[in-house]
Amino acid sequence: MREMPKPAFMKQTLSELGIGTYHDIAFIHPDTPIIKALNIFVERRVSALPVVDNSGKVVDIYSKFDVINLAAEKTYNNLDNTVTQALKHRSQYFEGVVKCNKMETMETIVNRIVKAEVHRLVVVDEHASIEGIVSLSDILQALVLSPTEASKEENLTMYEGGSVSNSGNLVGETAGKSTG
Repeated sequence: MREMPKPAFMKQTLSELGIGTYHDIAFIHPDTPIIKALNIFVERRVSALPVVDNSGKVVDIYSKFDVINLAAEKTYNNLDNTVTQALKHRSQYFEGVVKCNKMETMETIVNRIVKAEVHRLVVVDEHASIEGIVSLSDILQALVLSPTEASKEENLTMYEGGSVSNSGNLVGETAGKSTG
């Protein structure tokens, strides 16, 4: 079976594509109380919070899934417990924070997300310090919306003096000039 052709942007890096969130990243520390993490989820409308130690290194991640899992298992009832205490109840199958860096290609990022079965990657620098987050939503937007917009722009620039209508039909004077 032949492999489907891949769009050219799959070979570009996160940095080149500008995919992800890199400013004002919500994060917590290991000693952050669960109640504070819950408030950040609601106030910042995020679904996961990287856990960062005092040196700025990403050491874990606390997600809404962790909260729901703990609530379902009734394994804690004190919201003043720290995130670290809550994460001790996490499934033994958790393999750690899945990370990437801005110089990795979109293809590498997508493959890592699929293999790890996660919803996001924490973007880190060479010291494992947080730089950003790239989520499935960010990637889907790039895969679905951006190529469409880019191809429309390419079509428009291909025809001097003419343009492409919303239906994709050429409108204008110079493209496909009729000879009579």
